[in-house]
Parts: sequence; structure tokens; C-alpha cells
Amino acid sequence: MPATTSDVTWRDAVTPLSRASRRRWTACYALLLVLAAASVTDGAFASDRGSDPTTPLLLLVAIPVVFGMLRRGTRRITALDHPDLDERDVAARNSAYRIAFPLFGLVVIAALVLLVATVPDITRTPRAGQIATTIPGFFVEGRALLGLGLWIALWAAFLPTGVLAWREPDALESETDGERLSETIRDALLGLALAGGLAIVLVSHSDAGLWPFVATLALLGALGRRAAGQPMLSRQRKLRVAIGIGLILVLLVAGLLVSVSNG
Repeated sequence: MPATTSDVTWRDAVTPLSRASRRRWTACYALLLVLAAASVTDGAFASDRGSDPTTPLLLLVAIPVVFGMLRRGTRRITALDHPDLDERDVAARNSAYRIAFPLFGLVVIAALVLLVATVPDITRTPRAGQIATTIPGFFVEGRALLGLGLWIALWAAFLPTGVLAWREPDALESETDGERLSETIRDALLGLALAGGLAIVLVSHSDAGLWPFVATLALLGALGRRAAGQPMLSRQRKLRVAIGIGLILVLLVAGLLVSVSNG
């Protein structure tokens, strides 16, 4: 059943249907993965959460959100059991996998080069009366290998969808589910919120950059429901918004109390 006849969500409102929009978010997703790697290898783009710099919450939220946008934008082709899947769709999907495979090989090579360039040398523990020396080799923690594997897996899942999103034409009118927000305006709002959030992370090294992005997603969902002739906030959504605001206030107060006690 089309989303507009039941209930339009923020996911429906941000799904890219034109080729131009899908290409913008394909490039954005690749950039997000690069920034995720930078947050691990370079403390300049990380959040000071706990004892060690960590990946900002903004990236942990934006990566699945943008990937979901691309998946929904190409869902008719990527779904194997879709009733409208024809020979051209199968050929397009298979071609995307053939292109994605060598790109994935380049990603693996880049990941290995990044690993060699960032891991520390092994330092031999000296015996009594000896001086510590550095010997050839590398020391890699288990969590670093886990992070590297996860990063490669994200690229593996993304590349076929990214190739499809980049190459496929605009969606047909029957697939747009009626009235929608202008994709140019929507992409501009969401892109500015994401860029602003990343700038906040870069300057403050905190997770405050997450909130503009989340707030924009909620705003776009409300505008999408309004464009579809639905109330911007149903009773259930009003309750969820109230609960969300309450949780945010609790977290802010708790963080303030912790900072005061530590100070």
C-alpha cells in the first residue's frame, strides 16, 4: 500500500527518487565512511567521550540513515522478489555488482594501506640493563581489526547499491507516491544540517552536532506528511516528540551535573 494512503514517515520524505538526488547522497555516503575512518585514525575529527576520542554519534546515525535512503531509492531493482522486476532491471543489478567488485578491491587495498600507515611500531620490552629498541613490525589491537573489518563490510554493502543509485534514471511518476517535497530543497536542508553538525563536531569535539541533523529529519517528515495531506503531527507522534524532548532534557541535565561535579 502506498505510504501516502496510510502514513508518511520521515523515511518516505527523504527517499531520493531522481538520479541527481541519488548521486548527491551516494557521494555523501562515501564521504561519511571516509570521515568515520578519520575519526578513528585522527583525533582532530572525533568526539571526546570518555578517556579516548571516539567516532561522533552524528556519523553513527547519519551512516545508516543515508544508506537507508539509497536502498529505498533503488528498492524496486535491488529486491529480488519484486513483482515489477524485469529483464532490464536484472541486467542493471548484475552490471552494478560487476562494477562494484573492482571498486571493492580498491577499498580493501586502501584500508590495508591506511592500516600500515597508522598502526604503531612494535617496541621490544628491554631486559635489565638494556635500552628499549624498536624492531620491524606492527602492533594492532583486536578492536582496531574489528573496526577495520566493519569499515570494509560497510563498503561491501554500499558499493552495489551506490552504483545502482548513481546509474539508474529518475523514478517513474507512478513510483513517486503522489505529492512530495522538492528534492532540491529537501537535499539542501538535510545537507546543510549534516554539514553544520559535522562542523560542530570538528570545532567542539562533542556530540552536539547530532541534534541539528535529527531535528531536520523530523522537520522533513512533518513537511512530507503535510504535502501528502496528512496532519504534521498525529497524537502518537506528539507523544513520541514529548518523550524525546524529555529524554534530551534529562541527558542535558545529567551532563551538566556531571561536569559541575567534576569541576
